[in-house]
Amino acid sequence: MTITTSGFYQKNIDLFSRLNNEVSDIQVQVSTGKKNLSLKHDIQDLSLLNASKEHQLETAQFNNNAGRIISDLERIDISFEQLQNAAVRLKELHVESSNGFLTAEERKLFQLEIAGIKNEILVVANGQDALGNGYFSGTSAIAEPFEMSNSGEISYSGSAAEKTLQVSRNSHLRQNFSGAEVFLSAGSSSGKFSVFEALDEFSQSLNYDISSGTSSNLLSNGDSVDVVFPMSGQANNYKFDMLVDGVVHQIDANIYGNDFNGVIAEINSNSLSTGITAAVSAGNKITFTGIGVELKITNFSSDLPSTSDQSIGIQKIIGSNVNDEVILQNSLSNSAVQNKIHDVFEHFILMRTELSVATGIAQNFIESTQNTLVDLSEDVSKIEDADMAELLTKLQGLLTNKEAAQATFSRLSSKNLFDFLG
Repeated sequence: MTITTSGFYQKNIDLFSRLNNEVSDIQVQVSTGKKNLSLKHDIQDLSLLNASKEHQLETAQFNNNAGRIISDLERIDISFEQLQNAAVRLKELHVESSNGFLTAEERKLFQLEIAGIKNEILVVANGQDALGNGYFSGTSAIAEPFEMSNSGEISYSGSAAEKTLQVSRNSHLRQNFSGAEVFLSAGSSSGKFSVFEALDEFSQSLNYDISSGTSSNLLSNGDSVDVVFPMSGQANNYKFDMLVDGVVHQIDANIYGNDFNGVIAEINSNSLSTGITAAVSAGNKITFTGIGVELKITNFSSDLPSTSDQSIGIQKIIGSNVNDEVILQNSLSNSAVQNKIHDVFEHFILMRTELSVATGIAQNFIESTQNTLVDLSEDVSKIEDADMAELLTKLQGLLTNKEAAQATFSRLSSKNLFDFLG
């Protein structure tokens, strides 16, 4: 095959170009310490590298989410500590106020402190983080989910579900708490109640002397007694037990527009067994009549709002309009108030325990993801990092080949036709 001078020069130019490119590529790898991966030669390594880096980014996001959860829950824990302290003070107030010799002025002072604690809890319930997100709004974007009406009733407009963040492919952890869970769900599963209602009932119970919620013998002064029920408003349900000679007879009636004929009908339907009859005396006043029996009323309850009057007045002298005795709604009795205040205290402890558990789980996820990130970093390094000894050996070989090729080209290019004819 004939080799022309131009072909000879072009082949050497291509050789030098290839050698220069290979030398330059290895020099870059040596200076950076990273392999120069290509689809042509390193398809498997590139696939593993991309998968590792995607996993690394995903794990780093999970790690950041867990860290954010811990930060948010730590701020909420300060609120729970305030709520727990408020509950402790309520228990102390109940003990201090459970004194039958308190004057009206002294009970008023207790009510003022209870009102102050209620406002304090309301402020905590509407607490916000630095971004204006409500601690107890749940998934709602409402900054202040709780609102107090002019009558003192508290309403909640937030969400019943808490916010969560993903901390692994299959796990989410709570980031905040729902106000419904923290403030509207104290007590047992069979009898949930609002923390604010418990405070209102505690305060309202102080309007009266300590009561067990059970009356004395209503017919101790004669055969008839006037019983004054609280006004029902538009519609309400009244329940109470009549103890007639120790036998319980349950009364359950719906009252509409302060019409107590439903109660009358319930009482008179039991007349044959109780010996008690009833008739409306005036408005919400009912006259009970019975001969030679002992009559007591206990376990009174209604759907009346906590801010309204919930007591039954007993007037043993017919037509006197003076209460000889007051029967409190069962929820306002001293023992019922004590139980609810204790339940509020236990509820806040439970909420704080759940927060602590969630924080601990988030911390475990942080530790786990940090270990995973270390392992992934090592995997990425194994794929990306160049073998310096191998590169330097290869570089030395290329430089030697380049020098030899240059020397050969120089000698051959300096000869003429007569040198080859010899």
